Amino acid sequence: MSGAAVGSARPAAAGRRAAVRRLSCLITLAWGCGDGAAGPDSEAFFEAFEEAGGDEATSPDTGPDGAEGTGDGATDDGATGDGAADAVEPDPTCTTNGCLREVEEIGRYSKALVEAWLAPGVTIDNGYAVYSFRYWTDGAECLGTATIPWGVEPPPGGWHVVSNEHGTSGVADACAVTGTVAGAGLAGLFGAHGMIGIAPDYPGLGTAGTHPYLVARSEGRSALDALRAADRLAAHLGVPTSGRHAVVGLSQGGHAVLSAAAEHAAYAPEVEIRAFAASGPASVWEEQWRTGARVDGPHLVFHALLVWAWSAHYGWRGPTPWAAGLADRVDDVMESRCLVSATGGETLFDALGESAAGIFAPAFLAEYSTGAWDVYAPFHDWFGRNRVAPFEQTAPLRIYQGDADDTVLEPHTRAMVEALRAGGVEVEYEVVPGGGHTGVAFGFLAYPELRTEESIAWIREHLEAP
Repeated sequence: MSGAAVGSARPAAAGRRAAVRRLSCLITLAWGCGDGAAGPDSEAFFEAFEEAGGDEATSPDTGPDGAEGTGDGATDDGATGDGAADAVEPDPTCTTNGCLREVEEIGRYSKALVEAWLAPGVTIDNGYAVYSFRYWTDGAECLGTATIPWGVEPPPGGWHVVSNEHGTSGVADACAVTGTVAGAGLAGLFGAHGMIGIAPDYPGLGTAGTHPYLVARSEGRSALDALRAADRLAAHLGVPTSGRHAVVGLSQGGHAVLSAAAEHAAYAPEVEIRAFAASGPASVWEEQWRTGARVDGPHLVFHALLVWAWSAHYGWRGPTPWAAGLADRVDDVMESRCLVSATGGETLFDALGESAAGIFAPAFLAEYSTGAWDVYAPFHDWFGRNRVAPFEQTAPLRIYQGDADDTVLEPHTRAMVEALRAGGVEVEYEVVPGGGHTGVAFGFLAYPELRTEESIAWIREHLEAP
């Protein structure tokens, strides 16, 4: 892997500006990421950048004086040190769960440079280096983003690792967050606070196969294998790690967190996980989902994603669940559109609309909305497989839920928490006044949330406990 050469000499102006534009893409939502993307390019800005410590930022493709980098992925001033694991070389053909297939360095950014892009009130502890990586999980390939503290010395015991599981983006390859502002912003939430932060994608997002949306086994195992891969990534780079981990996530990511917690004891018992935490988690409880099935609105996109992904994953061969006007084009819609579009193109919301009758076949809608399953009974079974249920607990669990969340309703989350507790799972449950679906915890580094500092402190407390 080609890396950046980092030293006391500054890269040439063109190299510095390329690195800055790349960073603006990675930690904010203000600009697109691509050739010719708009960004801050005034002389005044770059003068301010240099005064803020621009000599500490590099692009992975440039070294001093703009020369092509010759390093091998080492991240100076904090990414090497005593206690680093034995080196691990990526193997693009490996099929061991959690093995590292590929690594690409994106860049390294000083604390001062990152701070210049944060919203008022957002504080960080350090700069970081950004990497994308590929890894293997339970028969599938996954992508991920990692942020590793840079410009600071590692703690004596090495860096802790926190995985931030992302919310619903879609099921198309284009909906992967790796290599985007979203991926780096999610990983950077912990990478900028003295931990290795990772933001894995789910199987089928940017990799072969269909994304098994809200399939508990797939989400849980990919989350656990992302931790294994992160340890191997650190070893590959010579980065010391503590061997302690945590898993957090929002919405679909919350479902992934709870699925990982359920899988942990049997699937990855050797991975030391000190804490699990979720915000506004999807429960995949059929009795909750079906209440909105006949109600027109944008929430139906999530129902459509679930029905389409489960049909593909489990091999549905019965009557179509889709309305006549959608059945012939639903595959194209799902495989080419996402919840949001960085270019202003058509989204899933645009393509699917908000009408239950315009999305689902009358027979399917009748069974789904009432729970009186007949022809479509396998969907009832699939809800049963993927609903959050009590599990063998291995680490503390905290769940945040906004009381103003209109995507995952607080009464629904409360019912799920009560069921977990009744099954012997200890849950710390916090209802956040005024909190919506986003804006509570485990979002992007660049923007403040109601429980950002508290949630990071809670994770850190459990990671650092004796």
